[in-house]
Amino acid sequence: MKVLIFNWRDVKHPDAGGAEIHIHEQARRWVEWGHQVTLFTSRPPGSHPYDEIDGVKIVRAGGFYSVYPRAALAYLTSLRKKADVLLDLVNGIPFFTPAYSGKPKVGLMHHVHSRQFLVEMGPILGRIGQAIEYCFPALLRYDRIICISKSTADDMKKSLLGADKLPLEVVYPGIDHTFFTPGDEKFSRPTILYLGRVKKYKRLDKLLSMMPEIKRKVNDVELLVAGKGDELENIKRLAREKDMSDCVRFLGHVSEEQKLDLYRKAWVLAMPSMNEGWGMNVIEANACGTPCVAYKVPGLEESVYHGKSGYLVEEDRQFSQRLLEILDNRPLREELSHGAIEWASRYNWDNTARHTLSILEKAALS
Repeated sequence: MKVLIFNWRDVKHPDAGGAEIHIHEQARRWVEWGHQVTLFTSRPPGSHPYDEIDGVKIVRAGGFYSVYPRAALAYLTSLRKKADVLLDLVNGIPFFTPAYSGKPKVGLMHHVHSRQFLVEMGPILGRIGQAIEYCFPALLRYDRIICISKSTADDMKKSLLGADKLPLEVVYPGIDHTFFTPGDEKFSRPTILYLGRVKKYKRLDKLLSMMPEIKRKVNDVELLVAGKGDELENIKRLAREKDMSDCVRFLGHVSEEQKLDLYRKAWVLAMPSMNEGWGMNVIEANACGTPCVAYKVPGLEESVYHGKSGYLVEEDRQFSQRLLEILDNRPLREELSHGAIEWASRYNWDNTARHTLSILEKAALS
């Protein structure tokens, strides 16, 4: 089977995140299983228009906004021959594949962006993004839409026009259990880890605002911020303003090996985000024996098993209290660590890739 994927980034993109890992880990398995996979994506400066990663053919063109019309142009002029079925990744904005392709089409939805549009794009472009996201389920006809969590499926049905009438299927992401494994030691200092992109909707400002109280109660505590993004300088400035420079360390982008080391050695992972499709880094940290504290928001409320792999909270004060409980109580940390490892064992990429592939095959035969 020939699978043609549309996504705004590939795993080599400078701003690649969990969504890119999610599709690449599946696509490379489909290639191993004998299928042909092509990914159309944007072309950041310095990248090649054509590439191959783990057997997946990459075609790059366009930028942040222009990738969408360039996708339609590329499909109509050359890529249609490379497809038995199309997989359209909806990162807030779909690639509108039903408008220009008569071939079977499956949408893949990570999460409903809604408020995130306004936070990231401002009032004008944000409203446009909200309108497109709200209308696309009613205007574009996909054979099926895959959601990466039940939270995303429920949010779609509740928030988007016509989504309650669509054939939605939930396929949970996996992780690589041969790579993400527990280590032998933790940092000597009580360590809170944030690992991910530094964006407004990730709400690192909330976590920074909690640090003065946490520091008063756990004197040698350290917060490690691993990742980059357009909010990084604002977060660094906030750390200086709160006189937290001695206990907050910014690591920038980290390699996979560095990420593994951080997951293994951190005492607790903090996830203050307002919304996620799924907490892939939560499950990765759990597999390394590190529990997580997160807000009870879509995506995270499913990836964190409350009381077993970490804690879900609804208020800022609860968030800091749960962090303090884990930092102060070694038996609790060890209990949550064991629970986290057991919880993470449920999720692996082979199962995810097989499930998604079965949906694509059904669509191709319909």
